[in-house]
Amino acid sequence: MKLIKLSSFLIIDDSTVIQNALRALLSRIGVPTNNISCCPTAGAAVGNCKRQKFDVLFVDHNLGHGSTGLQMLEQLKLLRLITDNTLIYIVTGNEDPQIELAYSDYMPAKYIQKPIRPEEIIKVINHDLIKRQFSTGMIAAYTKDGLAGVKPLIFQAPNKVILKDSMLKLASRLIKVNRLQEALSVNKALLSIIKESIEADIQYAEILLAKKEYEQANQHIDGLLQKNKDNLQLIDLKAEVSFARDDIGIAARFWKRGFELSPYSYIRFCKLVWSLLAKGEKYDAFDLLTKYAYLLPNSAFDSAGKRAMAAWGDLYLASEDILQEWSPESAWQRVSAKLKGRLRGIPCIAAQRALSALFQLKINRYGEANRHISDIQINDIADYETAFIVYLVYCEMKLDDEKAQLEEKWLTKLQKGTSTLAQLQTMAFIKQQKSSSSF
Repeated sequence: MKLIKLSSFLIIDDSTVIQNALRALLSRIGVPTNNISCCPTAGAAVGNCKRQKFDVLFVDHNLGHGSTGLQMLEQLKLLRLITDNTLIYIVTGNEDPQIELAYSDYMPAKYIQKPIRPEEIIKVINHDLIKRQFSTGMIAAYTKDGLAGVKPLIFQAPNKVILKDSMLKLASRLIKVNRLQEALSVNKALLSIIKESIEADIQYAEILLAKKEYEQANQHIDGLLQKNKDNLQLIDLKAEVSFARDDIGIAARFWKRGFELSPYSYIRFCKLVWSLLAKGEKYDAFDLLTKYAYLLPNSAFDSAGKRAMAAWGDLYLASEDILQEWSPESAWQRVSAKLKGRLRGIPCIAAQRALSALFQLKINRYGEANRHISDIQINDIADYETAFIVYLVYCEMKLDDEKAQLEEKWLTKLQKGTSTLAQLQTMAFIKQQKSSSSF
């Protein structure tokens, strides 16, 4: 219990009843009042985490003001306000298996169904804090003396569960700093002790991928998928290794499979959409962009360009009746109709004008399209998605000088990127470039 009393807690729940129940529970076992904070919304949680580092987060899924616990964790991760040392407990009444699976992206310590059982929560937290303390000690021993400093701790672990978690965390840290051979040594030692561990097997695949041993990684992942076909980590790794092996078709298939299993990750969604665009399968991309536009509001990835992409999809799927009254703003309102309340429009001049130009081109008003597009300045473009929408217009209107200018700034910048998403976006730009040159 000593570790609990020394830890800091943030309770994120729009129910004051749950807030008060968890606060009272923690106070009753000796946690100081100033170590317990509560808030009802995702925005307030992000603000709290910017001001203070918390050891433990209690997260409800259905938060107020349209946000979810998933979107809140997405923001905290993007802003680096949580680490693999943060203990995250999902405390919710939601029983949707897709949502529970989506939380696995954030490695929660436990998914707790309401109503809460105090004894269970205290027991779980105490065990997880002991586990965290041991893993922190193992990482500190490595920092001081390398792998030689870690070996004695292997025999001092309270149990195999704690040992497994600590060695996984150490290997994960080593992967992040590109000490891959040492990460492999820790992983192999863990597998020799535990014998069977899906987490260690998945980590071995991550090491092979990081070492660019793609064929071996692919075979290993395929073997694991036979017994764990719905494991999101494995599905993501299969997509990544397929992409690294220049098989974008298989990569797209697995990004699609992962998104179908749990349609809440915007990163997974982006990879799927851009892989379709890179393959030239625009209408499949349009379907996704319009069907899942509601994921954007309250997301950490919300932007004018991404909203413009959803409106672009709507434009090319619109019926003749809808097309008569089409506008970027009405398109966004339509595709995001699953949300309650008023939404802001697409707050970007370049995105608005490019979409309006595409609309005019679709109804064969080239003069009007030219009027809209001629007012766009390169400095008006704020993100890759807006750049792509503008590029579509330049390609269709054969504006070669403007195309070259945009390629010099935005395509060149993308080509320097090393992430999978940057590579997919680069491929989509080049695909558009080649298709416009073939006419």
